[in-house]
Order: sequence, then structure tokens, then C-alpha cells
Amino acid sequence: MIENNIFHYRKAAPYNVFPGAHAGKVVGNGLLFKHHQPLIAAPDPRHIDLRASLLNPFAEYQVKSFQQQSRLDVFLLADLSASMGFHGNYNKAQAVIDCLLSVAKSAHATGDRFGFVGCGQALNQQLLISPANLQQGRVNEIAKRIQATTFTGQANSLLQAADYLPNSSALVFLLSDFYMPIKIIQQQMQRLNKHTVIPLVLWDNKESRDLPRWGMTKLADLEQGTTRTLWMRPALKKKIQAAFAQRKQQLQHCFRSFGCEPLFMDQGYRAESVNHYFLQLAG
Repeated sequence: MIENNIFHYRKAAPYNVFPGAHAGKVVGNGLLFKHHQPLIAAPDPRHIDLRASLLNPFAEYQVKSFQQQSRLDVFLLADLSASMGFHGNYNKAQAVIDCLLSVAKSAHATGDRFGFVGCGQALNQQLLISPANLQQGRVNEIAKRIQATTFTGQANSLLQAADYLPNSSALVFLLSDFYMPIKIIQQQMQRLNKHTVIPLVLWDNKESRDLPRWGMTKLADLEQGTTRTLWMRPALKKKIQAAFAQRKQQLQHCFRSFGCEPLFMDQGYRAESVNHYFLQLAG
């Protein structure tokens, strides 16, 4: 179990002038050695490397340069559509809250700024943290608002979420069940192409694996507000499970085409799953 619902993350070196916990692209007073350069190019005699200077064929003094540790903006873009209000083996709405608190705590524990965009039918300014900041109080306030919210409609505002992200590259967690058309997901990813995106796919086994073999079953389309009553049988159950397996492959192919790997979560939000995800990426 990850302590206090916190996980540890990494992303590619951020180009940021603010000091923080991540190895950046800017040369500065960090601890990670970057390269040698002539003293005339970096006039700081404190970093003269005598051995490198003696070995230099042009008899120039050589100084060590280090990577500046940089601070990162971390954002959570959360789908707040009707399907994310599904309550099966776990409560998806509660999973959104758990994810919000976990990502915010993880960012603040690392010294990074956190931002949030809640994406329902339209963007709600009361469910928005932009620009990113270090205020945990605002996060707790939004968590309470989400808890009191009834998820309705579709996540039409997801495509607008990129407008609230910084111009510099950020680490973006994209939380949804991704039941929208693949074309919409591709448009979303194109708008996020300058950022490092971590797709978090919230599914529930009660939507596919845990269906009964026999009996009357009601299947609800929460976003359209319709319900169908079906006579469940092994052949139909197998067909539904095959459709979910195919959908999973489609999502993997879609996200991989944009250079990122989705994390499927079928038991609610777990910080240890996200921590393991980053460990696998690093390994």
C-alpha cells in the first residue's frame, strides 16, 4: 500500500526555470552531471575539473555543468459524464474523487503544482484549478463538490480542457471510461500532443465479466438515459465480453499511436496501481 494514497511519478525532462524535483533541460546548480565545457563559456571557477582540463587537447580549463532540477505542472482531466456515475462493483464517482486527492497529494509531496479540469456537458468554473498551484484546500473543496454532483450527459467539454493547460509541457492524467467514439479520443490526444499524457481507464467488471449466464438483465445507457431489458444467456454474455476485449485493443492502439500506454483500472482507483505503472515505464 502506498502511504497516504501517494504515488511516485516521472516524466521526460521538463524545460522549466523553477527549481524542483525533476531533472530538467536547463543547465544550473543541480546534482546530475550534464557535460564539460570551457571556462570561458561557463565562467564559474568553483566547477573547474582539473583532470578534464589536463586532458583537454587545447589546454583549456574545463568546468562541470549540471542539470537544473525543475518543477513540473501536474494536471488531472476528469470525465464527469453520466457513465462515470455508474455504481457496480465500485462507485466510479468515488473513484474520481480518490484519483483527484491522490494525484494532488502526489504532486504537492514532490513540490510540483497541481491543476484540475472537471469535464462534463460544459466546463464548470467551480470544478477547475487553472493555472496549477500548491493549494490543497482548493482540491478538498472540489472533491466535496464532485461528491455532491449528479453526473449527467456527455463529456463534451473534454476537448476544451487543453485550453486550460500551460504552454510548457505538463504531466497530464486523463481519467475516463473512454466510452466515447475513438475519433473523439484521437482529437483529444492531438490537442494534448505537447504534454505527457497518462490515460487512466476506469472500467467495472460488472459491466462485462460479472454478467449473469442466464436471466433477465437490464443494461442502461446512462449518457442517453435509456434502458434495455435483455434475456442474458451464455452466447450473449460471450458476445458482450468480446466487444469489451475488442474495445480494449482499440484504446491501446489509439493511445500507443500517440506514444502513451493506458492504465486500465477495473477495481476503482488505486494509487499502488499508478505507482507500479511508473515503475514499469522506468524499467
